[in-house]
Amino acid sequence: MTTFITGATGRVGGFLARSLIERGEKVATLALPNDPNTADAEAAGIRCHVGNLASREDVERAMAGATSVYHMAALISFQPQARERLWDANVAGTRHVVETAAALAATAPVRLVFASSDQVYPTRFARYRPTDECHPREPYTFYGLTKVLGEDMVRFFGKTVSGLDTSIAVFSHTEAAAELIDPNGEYSGPAFYVNARVRSLKASATHHAGANSTSELQSVLDILEPLMADDEPLLLAYDQNGLPHTQELVDVRDIVAGLILIHDRPEAIGQTFNLAPDHPVSLAEFIPHLAKATGRRVVEARLPVELGRTHGSNAKARSLLGFRPRHSMFDMVDEAVSAR
Repeated sequence: MTTFITGATGRVGGFLARSLIERGEKVATLALPNDPNTADAEAAGIRCHVGNLASREDVERAMAGATSVYHMAALISFQPQARERLWDANVAGTRHVVETAAALAATAPVRLVFASSDQVYPTRFARYRPTDECHPREPYTFYGLTKVLGEDMVRFFGKTVSGLDTSIAVFSHTEAAAELIDPNGEYSGPAFYVNARVRSLKASATHHAGANSTSELQSVLDILEPLMADDEPLLLAYDQNGLPHTQELVDVRDIVAGLILIHDRPEAIGQTFNLAPDHPVSLAEFIPHLAKATGRRVVEARLPVELGRTHGSNAKARSLLGFRPRHSMFDMVDEAVSAR
């Protein structure tokens, strides 16, 4: 079997590619010029074509002969100035991948799995919880909008192209274990550490916890900035009602297991599945655990905004696919600290 994975030099795509290679599949990807992870990917047995998803010619060249496609690559940004890049990567790029898969399906059946995001609902500000796959898609970020458009393209081609079987995987946030203890991590930093939270709020004024105006954002910064310190303290944040923030996070290994189940199970064709944890975690429980494991101190802050509360449902994936997340956030921290 020849498998094409977009984003195979990244976190999810890289873990997925290595898992498929272990079971004997040939894996190819499209890597951006000067991608620093290309050498490691090639050493793992991934055939890396140099190019860009925004170029149809590059996509067609890299996907030649593929019978399975995992479209994992996406640009994630909440900065207003990134909208053109988001469109090129997530909308134009998805169109090129799906249309190329459709062309390949004219000669041999193609199986395609598309990685979406819980930003399409969005889970944090959902109408109801647990948030299942029937929830209206009402994104409040431009990134979320690009994933809605990607889902619609995948569904359209799956319904209208003979020989192209498609499925959609909606991710809760995913991390590798080592990232949770990194105060400068792309996601774990702003989620768990006060210094990185402040930097993130300043950089991405359109994506912050509940603040819907410049004055509200500044009120949050006025509280958090005095708590910043060189020792990178952990942040335990409460909302205006004194309730702690909650977190949904899935270990990358569990995401990969879910993706393979979606690909392999015939009943998944034409379906959408949330790959979410069994339940959200209160940061009032997790942050003290992270502090004890890493030896960091904790600062607390009550923020005068609605933080939102995530709770995605994985009931459909559990019942139809047998999806079972195996690694809790607490397990991931313990593993990462032990490995370090």
